[in-house]
Amino acid sequence: MKRLTVLLTGFLIVLALVGCGGSSDYPIDPAELEGKTQDEISVMFDNSDWTVSFQSRSNIEKEKSNQFIEYGLVSPSKKYAYVIVSTTLIDDANLFEPVALEYDGPRLDEDYFDFPLFEETEEGLMGSGGAFSVEHLGEYFFDGYSIGCIDGDTSVFGYPEAIEDLVTNGTPSTRYLNVDTPETFRGGEEEWGQPASQFTCNALSQAQNVVLQTDPGDFLTGDYDRLLAWVWVLPEDKDRYELLNYKIVRQGLGEVAFEFGAGETSVTMYDGLAYNEWMHQGEALAIEEHRGMHSETLKDPYWHYATDSPNWNKWPN
Repeated sequence: MKRLTVLLTGFLIVLALVGCGGSSDYPIDPAELEGKTQDEISVMFDNSDWTVSFQSRSNIEKEKSNQFIEYGLVSPSKKYAYVIVSTTLIDDANLFEPVALEYDGPRLDEDYFDFPLFEETEEGLMGSGGAFSVEHLGEYFFDGYSIGCIDGDTSVFGYPEAIEDLVTNGTPSTRYLNVDTPETFRGGEEEWGQPASQFTCNALSQAQNVVLQTDPGDFLTGDYDRLLAWVWVLPEDKDRYELLNYKIVRQGLGEVAFEFGAGETSVTMYDGLAYNEWMHQGEALAIEEHRGMHSETLKDPYWHYATDSPNWNKWPN
């Protein structure tokens, strides 16, 4: 028999004009195709003298890949039928999930709590390496929705008055130093943006405490008047702070970027390495271990690969 695997552009228009006829016109009873996959249906048509064309409905998922959705006749006289099947599913084993990695990054020195938060220079307000605890997540709302978690590298916090007066961006948000994650904003969504956002949000919401640290090698605020900071989290079951900027790149959910001197001074160091060196080390390990976006097999569970667009069935509101 003949088998077509690709439909021509005007195919569905032809279907609308021809119609499907009654069930008695079908070479195979539609009820017999329920639950069948494309391969199984092909075998069934092998035993007929009909030509069948398959089309994938990329926005519909079923329990199996390429599972039967509907079926019609293009030209009964020419024995030509079409079958629409669901999208190809990705094996759950290949969907990304954060790995419970033993933390191997820098630690927060308690002395930083005694440092000034910023200083005024001829170039503008610069960070000074000072650290301070913040209220986090759920403190600010937009149209009734919490915007504590914006994306993988930007979050909204509550600040002490000295900082709050200077972070004039409307959210007001903090941009994580030395890390860039894919986007999640409406109209600019990118693959791996949602896993990064979810990872960051979970780390913040599950932390005992969150500490921000300004950087003496960079301005206090950056684009859109957002605070620039190193973000430290104290996990529920731990007694030492962990650098979230580092944890993001270590999971393979972001890249080291926007360095501009940040993390490179002798002020922000741990165990003989500057923060920026730690960031590059974390990224290198993620690449070596094929973590997240650096993997050839792992897929973004929030991305629809057939359409190269967000999977709106799974994408959080």
